[in-house]
Amino acid sequence: MPEQAWTALAETGAAAVVRAVGTDTWPGLRAAVARWSARGDEQRERAERERLDRTAGELRSVAAAQVQSVRSRLQAAWQARVEALLEGLEPVERVRAAEELRAVLAEHDRAVPAAAGQDGLAAGGTVDVRAEDRPRRHAHGTPLRAGGDPAPNGPAAPSPPRPTAEPSVPGNRPTSPSLPGIDQGHVLVATGGVVAHYGTGASNTAGAALSAVAQDWEPVADVDLLGLGVHRARTADGDGSGLPPYVLRDVDGRVRAELRAAAESGGFVLLTGDSTAGKTRTALEAVRAVLPGHLLLAPPWGADLRPLGRAPGEPVYDRHVLWLDDLEHYLRAGGLEPSLLTSLIRARLVVLATLRDERYDSLREAADDVSGAGGHGRMEAETGLRVLNMVEPVVVRRLWSDAELARVAQADDSRLHEAHARHGTHGIAEYLAAGPELLAEWRRAGRSTAGRGHPRGAALVAAAVDLARVGMIGDLPVALLHEVHHHHLKALGGAALRPESFADAVAWASQVRYGVASLLMEGEEEGTKRPFDYLVDSVARDPAAPNVPEPVWLTALKYADEATRPLIAQAASFGERWAIAELAWRPLAESGDEEAVINYTSSQLFQHRDPAEIEALLRPVAEAGHPVAQVNLAAVLKIRGADEEAVRWWSDAAEAGLALAAFNLFTHYRNTGDDERAETFLRNAAEGGYPRAMATLATLLHVRGDEAEAEPWWQAAATAGDTEAMYVHGHLLRLRGDDRAEPWLRRAAERGHDRAAEILGRAADERGDLVRAEAWWRAAAEAGNAEAANELGVLLSRRGERAEGATWYARGAESGHDVAMFNLAVWLSDQGDVEGAEEWYRRAGEAGNAQGLTNLGALLRAADDTAGAEAAWRRAAQAGDTTGCLNLIDLLICAGRSAEARPLLLHLLDDADDMEEITTFVLAALRWGRPQVTEAILRWAAESGRIDAAHNLGSHYYAQGMPQEAERWWRVSAPEFPVSAHNLGLLLSERGEAEEAATWWRKAAEQGHRQATLLLADQYIGSGRPQEAEGLLRQLADEIPEAAFTLGLLLFDKPDGSTEATYWWQRAQEQADADTAFGWASCLAERGDEEKTELWCRKAAEAGHPRAAFNLGALLAGRGELAGAETWLAEALHRGHEEAAQPLAAVREFLATRHST
Repeated sequence: MPEQAWTALAETGAAAVVRAVGTDTWPGLRAAVARWSARGDEQRERAERERLDRTAGELRSVAAAQVQSVRSRLQAAWQARVEALLEGLEPVERVRAAEELRAVLAEHDRAVPAAAGQDGLAAGGTVDVRAEDRPRRHAHGTPLRAGGDPAPNGPAAPSPPRPTAEPSVPGNRPTSPSLPGIDQGHVLVATGGVVAHYGTGASNTAGAALSAVAQDWEPVADVDLLGLGVHRARTADGDGSGLPPYVLRDVDGRVRAELRAAAESGGFVLLTGDSTAGKTRTALEAVRAVLPGHLLLAPPWGADLRPLGRAPGEPVYDRHVLWLDDLEHYLRAGGLEPSLLTSLIRARLVVLATLRDERYDSLREAADDVSGAGGHGRMEAETGLRVLNMVEPVVVRRLWSDAELARVAQADDSRLHEAHARHGTHGIAEYLAAGPELLAEWRRAGRSTAGRGHPRGAALVAAAVDLARVGMIGDLPVALLHEVHHHHLKALGGAALRPESFADAVAWASQVRYGVASLLMEGEEEGTKRPFDYLVDSVARDPAAPNVPEPVWLTALKYADEATRPLIAQAASFGERWAIAELAWRPLAESGDEEAVINYTSSQLFQHRDPAEIEALLRPVAEAGHPVAQVNLAAVLKIRGADEEAVRWWSDAAEAGLALAAFNLFTHYRNTGDDERAETFLRNAAEGGYPRAMATLATLLHVRGDEAEAEPWWQAAATAGDTEAMYVHGHLLRLRGDDRAEPWLRRAAERGHDRAAEILGRAADERGDLVRAEAWWRAAAEAGNAEAANELGVLLSRRGERAEGATWYARGAESGHDVAMFNLAVWLSDQGDVEGAEEWYRRAGEAGNAQGLTNLGALLRAADDTAGAEAAWRRAAQAGDTTGCLNLIDLLICAGRSAEARPLLLHLLDDADDMEEITTFVLAALRWGRPQVTEAILRWAAESGRIDAAHNLGSHYYAQGMPQEAERWWRVSAPEFPVSAHNLGLLLSERGEAEEAATWWRKAAEQGHRQATLLLADQYIGSGRPQEAEGLLRQLADEIPEAAFTLGLLLFDKPDGSTEATYWWQRAQEQADADTAFGWASCLAERGDEEKTELWCRKAAEAGHPRAAFNLGALLAGRGELAGAETWLAEALHRGHEEAAQPLAAVREFLATRHST
């Protein structure tokens, strides 16, 4: 359903609520709207009834001069509320709720289903809307319509998902990768060792402070792990979270078992271990898994815990957890003392805590202190040890077991994969959690010593990190660090920072932090250091990190031995530092090492050195049978045009099993038109494991339409590391709803694939995770993805940051994204830039956005350019935009060209779903003061056989004071529409045709129309058929207070019926409002039942009904209860009932006379 339909429904509903106050339809509508709003929640239903009562009270008490403004304000408030209620529902539930609301409004609008007596359209008129409403391409805001004022732009909405293979938007690429060109690349072969080749994605790390507030219990399922003490880990690219997925620890079974036992009868669970062993995460993940329905309190350090205690006999805790991270901060006076812990456990509280090993040892040392010093501290330590002796702690080991490491390896998270590969002698949690703190400390240290910095120490660490980046990944001589760090110190500011001594710098950098980690770790040999791996990883991943300066490379080569030189050479090759790579490989190549020759000549090729010299070096190695040399020699031969010989060398290498050679043969034969041989070599290359060949084969199969064979190759290429294949494979899985999709898309996005990031943003948005959605869309948009730019603009606009949102719309628009153009135009229009809005609406229309044409037409009509508006709306209508077509119909009718307009409407009616927008539009036409448009559209629709249009046309005529025409069209719709049958019965009843009125009410009642049922029951009572009336009223009495009251009256007149009558009156009283109560008082007064008349009159008066207050005052005055009479007469006068003035004066005069005597 279009968003403007929700708005129209909310507007109609709000008008019905405000209009019904003070009428006989109010009690039933009040109950039904409250029930609809609550969605099955009884407490919420009571609150909604109270909200409705406040609305009624405000309208009844307002002065006459202010009625219209108050009605408008209350109607706007209820419209906003209904819109918010609908917006908060899932799509299918939203459609169902809308249908329910239409039924409610239609049923309870007793006079006519017209809005405020002017619009003339039933809220339930379009009753054929289905949950499977056809999808529409809607964008930011509601398209403007001509006439009066343009329709206000609604909240931002994302552009629709585009079909997978539809490259219709300029700048959007097709799903499948394009076929690769001829590969003229060279293979670089390392001679040994491992050099990490890092990506350059952003890595955002931030600290988190403990945020628990004393006595602030929160659901365990909602707790913030970072806020409760879990160390923040490196943020993965595109992932806004501070934590990787949790990996089960070996102690999890025991921790969770102890928590379950503690939940049964109270208990204390303590986890101990090194500072970064993972205690806090293990504890919190366990409590979230085992006790998700509990409430948790995390008091601040040093908080007074004594108020939590429970004395014997006091209420026990019901599913509560006390969280004490770093327990040593609570082991003091007023904290967790043994007696308090006993009280908490007895009260069935779960106490969950962590404690560092070193703190445990400190407590014991303090308790065992025999020096006599620090007596108070010793006593506190002894108290703490007594608490610790009350529990057998669960020890969380810093170093992870083989089983735990195996689980880490299987996790789908780049941070965990990195930790698994590089944790070395550290635990996984230590690597992840200590790293950020160390990194932050290092980055802060570069300031002057006057500012408590450590500039030389920071430079020393920077030197070690850069040396690791160039390939010196082992232990580094301190002498080498000394020589290299001068460059880094100078970059920081040099002597101006008053750097500390070299010895102090080494000591600072080597200081152990968080267990066993330090910025510079001790090497295995004396006089050597190595940087903490996490620092190296972070710098390599930082896109803002500067390149390693050339002097560092050269100094590293000066210190390099036979083992490290190849690593430096390879790092230079990976970094495309070809001159340094050539310098590094040269001595190894001159020694005759074949692999060094290959890499040396590769570095020369990239620098466009003399091909003849390169060929001379490579040919002997190739002739000796080295496949890689053969491939690279073929590349040299291709450069000088010797294609035939190049093919021979590729063939030799392919026969030797080198997949790249087979792929190069594929590209050669494809370019020569020999497709059969080309595919043979492509399959050989793919089966040989070459990722690019796998992806290319998958592409060919996809183009051929062989998806069954293509998909396994996409998966194989993705598994082998091809980024495009990761994206395509993930996208195909997502289209099937496969949970394995996101991991593949995430891997592609982390490698810089903007379309994968855009889709991940959409997936996060669908889950309601706006933080991740923004992160992924921002990453994709910054990479130039126009779709992501638009989606990011929508997200920002929705949360009120419309100016920034507009900048992303502009980026998307400039890239050719039609919905971004539309949204930018909406923004410009809102800012008063009509010229700019017109330009972008026009460009959006030219790009295929029909709504842009619709809004362009609205702007042109507002500027009296009717010819331009007509042209724009004709293009919109031809493009299938219903609103544009309706605007064109409106224009033609107003111009006296109805003959041209009618065929356009009949064409729209071919699509049943368009009736929703047609109904919305005719409502708008009434607001714009063009009833002739409303009448024409509804008449044409009704004449074409649309029953809902016939009903609405009848409503329109009734509102226009044409009851005969209303009757004509309601007779058409009444057989199918119960609301029409109800309205027709009312019209006939007003003419005195009671028998036929009853016939139509009976038909409506049989279809569940409640108001018709009540009217029929009233008629049965009036015609002496109480038994039939009773049967109808019992159907409604549980839900409609008016039915319950009337049923009570019927039963009261029956022998032995007073008890049940009293029951139904009590039910009615529970739901009745002031107007209803007053109506019943009047009914009872006619029956002469003074006691019950007073009861209901009092209830109405207490609820704020001015006439009821007046009548109650008069009744009391008649009985001589003048004090009470004065009170209620004064209340009536205060609420605007002027008739109370004279009797109030008389009562007061009489009271004054009596007091004087």
